Amino acid sequence: MVATASPIATGAPAGRTVSPLRSAALVAVLLVYCVFAVIDRNLIAMLIDPIRQSLDLTDTQMGLLMGVAYAAAYGLGGLPMGYLVDRYPRKWILFCAVILWGFAEAACGLATGFVWLFLARAAVGLFEAPLHPSAHSIIADTVPRRRLATVMSIYSMGNLLGTGLALVIGGWIVNSLLLLDYVHVPLLGNIEPWQFAFIVTGIPGLLLALLIVPFAEPPRHSSHGHSGVSWSELFQFIRSHWQVVLTLSIVFGGMNIVTGGIIKWSPAYMSRFFKMNPAEYGLALGLVESLPAIGGLLFAGWAIDRWYASGRKDAHLTYYMWVLILTGPIVFFGLMSDSVAYFLAAVGIAKGLTVNFLGVAAAQVQTISPPNMRGRLSGLFFLMVVALLGSTFGALLPALISEHVLQDSVRIGHAIAATLAIFTPLAILAILWGRKYVRAAVEEAEKM
Repeated sequence: MVATASPIATGAPAGRTVSPLRSAALVAVLLVYCVFAVIDRNLIAMLIDPIRQSLDLTDTQMGLLMGVAYAAAYGLGGLPMGYLVDRYPRKWILFCAVILWGFAEAACGLATGFVWLFLARAAVGLFEAPLHPSAHSIIADTVPRRRLATVMSIYSMGNLLGTGLALVIGGWIVNSLLLLDYVHVPLLGNIEPWQFAFIVTGIPGLLLALLIVPFAEPPRHSSHGHSGVSWSELFQFIRSHWQVVLTLSIVFGGMNIVTGGIIKWSPAYMSRFFKMNPAEYGLALGLVESLPAIGGLLFAGWAIDRWYASGRKDAHLTYYMWVLILTGPIVFFGLMSDSVAYFLAAVGIAKGLTVNFLGVAAAQVQTISPPNMRGRLSGLFFLMVVALLGSTFGALLPALISEHVLQDSVRIGHAIAATLAIFTPLAILAILWGRKYVRAAVEEAEKM
């Protein structure tokens, strides 16, 4: 196909167009879903010690609940959900998914042991799996390529807002609830405060799912429709671009491990090491994890889009490489500090720049994806980066380091710093090796 005639290159849909106002409203709904998903995913980080005491669990078991339980199901669901996204109306996939993961989150509040809570967390992961493939595919079909990094960054703000709200609101709720011996719930009777926290955050999914209903399914950017790519063609594309897949997995998967450590274990570290209560550290972490991250995400989208528009096809990875080089050492020493101010500053810099990659990565995946593979390639990306690497080891690795290397659960913050020291150099080396392959893949996709 000729590049100048491609709807992908120009950003114009192949069928009917989506008005800018309706497109903005649709992105806003997707942003709300992202916030809701992240709150449900990360609330457990505010409840580590109450759950441990109630169910008699270890930090390693909590790491499995926060990471492996969620990530394994999320990863297993990634490709099948991406397949559905590529073939069926994405709005109805999202409608069902929001309801189901809300029910799964509420089911976490009914857990009476490790196995039940593990299965409920797995259900949350499974039903959240369609979210990002659906959202990324919709966004790629409603905005021009030249603005993709900016809009993906706006959508990815949901991860930051959700994390911040989970910390701030969750901290206030948890601090209030933990003053109680139990909470009485109609039909359920008396339940523990941590169980009630899961229930009240899961139930809103029933109403939020309705937000997507008024929107029409966006037209897909392809003259071939959306059913012309077989699984064999998909895996042939992956095999022929294995260097790209390996590069993105090492860079963003490794840094997502660090992200997971910060999100999942900073609340416990603030409680154990700095002796702060949930309301105090929830507010502090919520502010330093969300506000700098939102600013950094929007700046990254703006800077990368300008760089990309100027002809720099490796803008996404080159930008992120310089971010890691300049901020990685600063964050490491802040995380190792015994000062709460320095620790919070390090978390703020990390969330604002160092590990603030999701919008960059999502846009990068879409720039290399053929139109009929967007859902499945996005699902594969989140399988590799978010599930198998980030969510699994991000929650588990700091716990293993603190328990078996440092042999001190109080020093979990130093274990987070150790993960940063491991994966930042690896990410930089992977970018230096792989960005030429990514640049070639972007140029190839522009001609489709």
